[in-house]
Amino acid sequence: MGPFDRGILAIYTFTLTLLFLALAAYLAGWPEPVQELWQEMQLPGQEEITWALLGVYVLMGVRLLWSGFKGERKKQAIVHEGNLGQVRVSLPAVESLSEKVVSAVQGVKEVRARVEAVPQGIAVNLRIVTTPDINIPRVAEDMQRQVKESIYDIVGISVHEVRVTVESFFARKPRVE
Repeated sequence: MGPFDRGILAIYTFTLTLLFLALAAYLAGWPEPVQELWQEMQLPGQEEITWALLGVYVLMGVRLLWSGFKGERKKQAIVHEGNLGQVRVSLPAVESLSEKVVSAVQGVKEVRARVEAVPQGIAVNLRIVTTPDINIPRVAEDMQRQVKESIYDIVGISVHEVRVTVESFFARKPRVE
C-alpha cells in the first residue's frame, strides 16, 4: 500500500470513527447533539455538499477495497555482503537473466521466467513454447543446468529448483511462395 492509499485510509478511518462515536452517543441516550448535527447537514443548499462528500467516501472505500485485494508483488532483492558493502540484485533482474539463458537454447521459441526467494536460495519457474521436434526431457535438463550455473556464476546465489513447464508447441509451417 502506497502513501496515497495510506492517506486515504487515515482519513477514511478517522471519519468512520467519528461517525460511529456519534452513533454510540445517540444510542447511549444523548440524541440532542447528534440530531442537531443531522439538522445542520439538512439545511437547504447543503444537500449538494452532503451528496458530494458521500460520493467521495464511497470512492475512497472502493479504492481501499481494491488496494487491499490486489496482489502486490513484493520487490525483493538478493543481498550479498562484501568487504565494501552490500550488493543487491532484484528478482526481476534474475528473471531477465533466466529468460536470456533459456532463449539461447535450440528449439525454444518463447520463455517467461518467474523467480521467487526460498530459504535454500531461489526457485526459478520457466514457462516455454518450443518446437515439437526436440527431446523435451533432454532439453529441459540442459535448460535447468544452464540456468542454475548462469545464475550462480553471475549473481552468486544458489538455485534450489528450476521448474520447466512446456505451455505449447510452436508448429508454424513455412510459407510456400
